[in-house]
Amino acid sequence: MLPQKAYKSYAPEDCPYSFEHPVYATPNSDTVFFKQKAQDPCWLDLKFPGLNAQMHFSYKEMNQKGNDLATLVRDAYKMNLKHVRKADYIEDSAFVTKQGVYGIYYLVGGDAASSTQIVLTDSTKHFIWASLYFKETPNEDSIGPVVDFVRKDIDHLIETFRWK
Repeated sequence: MLPQKAYKSYAPEDCPYSFEHPVYATPNSDTVFFKQKAQDPCWLDLKFPGLNAQMHFSYKEMNQKGNDLATLVRDAYKMNLKHVRKADYIEDSAFVTKQGVYGIYYLVGGDAASSTQIVLTDSTKHFIWASLYFKETPNEDSIGPVVDFVRKDIDHLIETFRWK
């Protein structure tokens, strides 16, 4: 049985963003990625322990060497293309929220490792690329209902996302 939807605020003091996340998910900013320390203290994992899932958030400050908007969007797109071999399809859609957050929402169909990815930016200074992963072999038939459930949480996160 899936948990009941309810949300709470997350606003890390030293990071330039805030958002609401499900109460059944836990943000963890003391994160190790691929057995290495995170590149930035504002990287985080949003863990969904009861759903055997987590969403990785990679933050980059723009306008540093090699961190312009075009390069970061291109890098996120290249990361997404790694899923093409297992994907039945990849749909992307650009969006702008009422809070002035620009983004791209990637939906990946099939047995890809990450079924959902998002880009969030203010277009001038801040950039986040986030990907949803499950801690099991990706099988769209078995995880499909949970992916649909978590995507509603991701939609809520995007709607409540704010740059500080």
